[in-house]
Amino acid sequence: MSDPHEGAPSNSARSAGRRVVLVLTFLFVLDAVSVSTGLVVYTAWHHDIKNGLFALAFAVLSVRAALSWFFWQGSDQQISGPREQKAEYL
Repeated sequence: MSDPHEGAPSNSARSAGRRVVLVLTFLFVLDAVSVSTGLVVYTAWHHDIKNGLFALAFAVLSVRAALSWFFWQGSDQQISGPREQKAEYL
């Protein structure tokens, strides 16, 4: 009989993949927060109310994405902990 885990990626490969995804999403979210902050400052400096409302909405959504990233990253660590321990006993 063949080992069912033979073709599956190792835990270290999965862990590295998760880290890459976390870093890429963090950079994307950080970029969105930076751009939205810049837009809010720019529109406030030029007293542009019409575009300022868009910039403010974009900033709120960017901050919400950043908070979601932090909660997602934290929940990913909690979920992966017991699952990895369970796999060791099997």
